[in-house]
Amino acid sequence: MVLNVIFQRTLALVVFAVFTASIPLHAQGVDSQSIDRSIKPGDDFYRYANGKWLATTTIPAGQMSYDNRAMLNEKTALRVRGLIRDAATADSVKGSVTQKAGDFYTSFMDEKIIEAKGMTPLVDKMAAISAIVDKTSLSAYLGSTLNSEVDGLTANADHIFGVWINQGFEDSEHNLPHIWQGGLGLPDRDNYLDASPKAVELRAQYQAHIAAVLKLAGVTDAETKAAQVLTLEIQIAQAFAPASDAADVFKQNNPWKRTDFTTKAPGMDWEAYFKSAGLAEQRNFLVWQPSDVTGVSKLVASEDIATWKDYLRFHLVEHYASVLPANVCDEHFAFYGKILSGVQQPPDREKDAIAATNGALGQAVGQLYTQRYFPPEAKASAQAMAENLIAAFHNRIANLTWMSPQTKQKALAKLAAFKIFVGYPDKWIDYSSLDIKRDDAFGNMRRAEAFNRTRNLAQLKQPVYPMEWPIHAQIPGAVIMFSPNAEFFSAGILQPPYFDSQGDTASNYGSAGAGMAHEISHSFDELGNIYDAQGRLGDWWTDEDRKQYHAAAEKLITQMDGYCPLPNLCVHGKQVMTESIADLAGLLVAHDAYLLSLKGKADTVIDGLSGEQRFFLAFAQRWRKLQDEALLRKQIASDTHPPGEYRSDTVRNIEAWYKAYKVTPSDKLYLKAEDRVGIW
Repeated sequence: MVLNVIFQRTLALVVFAVFTASIPLHAQGVDSQSIDRSIKPGDDFYRYANGKWLATTTIPAGQMSYDNRAMLNEKTALRVRGLIRDAATADSVKGSVTQKAGDFYTSFMDEKIIEAKGMTPLVDKMAAISAIVDKTSLSAYLGSTLNSEVDGLTANADHIFGVWINQGFEDSEHNLPHIWQGGLGLPDRDNYLDASPKAVELRAQYQAHIAAVLKLAGVTDAETKAAQVLTLEIQIAQAFAPASDAADVFKQNNPWKRTDFTTKAPGMDWEAYFKSAGLAEQRNFLVWQPSDVTGVSKLVASEDIATWKDYLRFHLVEHYASVLPANVCDEHFAFYGKILSGVQQPPDREKDAIAATNGALGQAVGQLYTQRYFPPEAKASAQAMAENLIAAFHNRIANLTWMSPQTKQKALAKLAAFKIFVGYPDKWIDYSSLDIKRDDAFGNMRRAEAFNRTRNLAQLKQPVYPMEWPIHAQIPGAVIMFSPNAEFFSAGILQPPYFDSQGDTASNYGSAGAGMAHEISHSFDELGNIYDAQGRLGDWWTDEDRKQYHAAAEKLITQMDGYCPLPNLCVHGKQVMTESIADLAGLLVAHDAYLLSLKGKADTVIDGLSGEQRFFLAFAQRWRKLQDEALLRKQIASDTHPPGEYRSDTVRNIEAWYKAYKVTPSDKLYLKAEDRVGIW
């Protein structure tokens, strides 16, 4: 997903073994057992590298695909489950991260205690809702729900607005509250506004769900009130900015002064709202979707207070459903699981418990994870690789032919300021003030939310801190922060055999290095060229740069257009251009960095494979994937990434690959020198 300010993705990384405790990982990083040596590398490098894996692996029942990412997620989930289980039974020190993670999990799993408490944990919040009598008290309550844990492009449904604390688009010196739209129980505004029979039916089912939840909360005449709540949400949806606006960051750059809210968005009692939200002293904001702030504020003034109160009661129960009695959980699943997601069986309680523990105490679990699975020497090794990638990028940028001298200067300045972080934070979150009790699931969830909200809002009074990690160490993935100018690669993604600090250098650079360099390139391509060295908005490419860039990209577009996995199905070159260029940049830069790491020495031969061969083999193996035809067609129709087979074929543009595998003009993948693409 591209969020312009946050660019987050889970990388498809190379994993070559089934991830169970009984099966060892390949130390070298490449899987020589998967090579099909009956295929010439120059004819079909993807199937040469992966042929035996493709022939012997099957898609698990109930899934549409199976790849390295799925295996990596499975492996990490097993590790995290084991760590949290161990924490739950450990004789740990009170106040330690082990105690907090273990007790949070244990309280969530203790359904008997949750059942015995019934709905009583909601009493004080329900009383606060009942005490709402006018616009001022309604505004104050809404402010108390301001969500600082923004998910995707909207706040969670139980929060009418969300806030994300980050530097400004034009001011890199100060953190600002970025206000996001929220408050909808259905996934998208179109679910409320679409007139199709399917959408109408979904709204009817949602209304029935609202009524059922209100009944569980003890609300009388629930059916009538559910209809009123749905009508209110439809009006909120009408004020929502469409998701397509997120593709244009300049539409999100709306600086508002504190006084602007009263004039631009009348209706809400903004003094009461901001005081309750903990933002009474804040004077500057960024409003991502002004239409929503204006529309919701108007609804606060115009809509019946009683309807707002029922809306708040419904979303309060929904928000805490997982730590309320079974009848509430069952109703939640009946709609969000069966109807909305098509899932017939509720998830295992333990899976939800682990997810909740990760959500509440992400860095506590991260500490446990890295202590066991990502030691300091692994972080140091990954950081050394990152530094070589930066050095290789510097050389590449300095020698680009499509960038003007003034643009190169700005690109190199951005690269010099660029921060790349690997593994885990140097400074962990201090959870000492967060009280976690072994017998209080609801209270633990509520206190954790308050802790995280207070901590996030405190950043408004602190300097911009680019090392604030936006991803937990145990989550396999990477995050690009265009603003500020930084990228993060978690310990969860930096694991064998994709990355092995004790393993083969060539394989590490061909897989992990190419993936990291791919992401780094986005900070300098058409995605990142509107952010400067400090992460401020400002397009630093010239029109001529852009013209030259697109001219160079035409060859790659033509290559991609020629890839047809089925007789009537071909890749759309223009659609995948940006990601394909990043694949090319990643491979070129990673190869340069690999050579830098050797410091002029020759690499060793392992299993009959030279270092150069292992480098390219690791790159091809990271893209192995099985998927059914329906998913393949969907990917080609809508995804900005080409299928893995053709990402693997990026090698045919690299001179070193031809030398490593002695590829000749008679081979099917051979390209004449003038037809090879070298944008970066």
